[in-house]
Amino acid sequence: MLLPWLGPAYLLAVAWPLAKTDIREHRLPNRLVLPALPITLLSQLLTAWLEDAWMQALLALGVAAVAFVIGLLLNRLASLGMGDVKLITVIALALGWFSPMSPLVAVFLAFLAASLAVLPLLILRKLSRSKSIALGPYLLGGFSAALALVPFS
Repeated sequence: MLLPWLGPAYLLAVAWPLAKTDIREHRLPNRLVLPALPITLLSQLLTAWLEDAWMQALLALGVAAVAFVIGLLLNRLASLGMGDVKLITVIALALGWFSPMSPLVAVFLAFLAASLAVLPLLILRKLSRSKSIALGPYLLGGFSAALALVPFS
């Protein structure tokens, strides 16, 4: 069934404008991020109802809730932006339907790519540790890579 793919499709559709805005302005606009939540949630709930896949829907929702709580903690303790927290949450919901490991893969790849991009700049002193980076493009890249690993059915 294609319904659970609506959330990931929406995120892919807004990935470019989100990444571009985050690079330019260091923010992820709610008008682009937040619609992913009802689109993903409603498509998953409808699929759960049509295919009696309630455990899959609950697992995706649970993964998203855990991602949100961890994101809030990182917002408080490590200066992760709230836009990044919301994006991680909808990424976790969208990928959690397919596998609870997929959101972990996406976030791991995002932080790995961001680290590999920033580390040389820190070493060469082109960037200071107090400077923030646009994490959204890395999160969206990790999401895309993890999504590519999901079997299409």
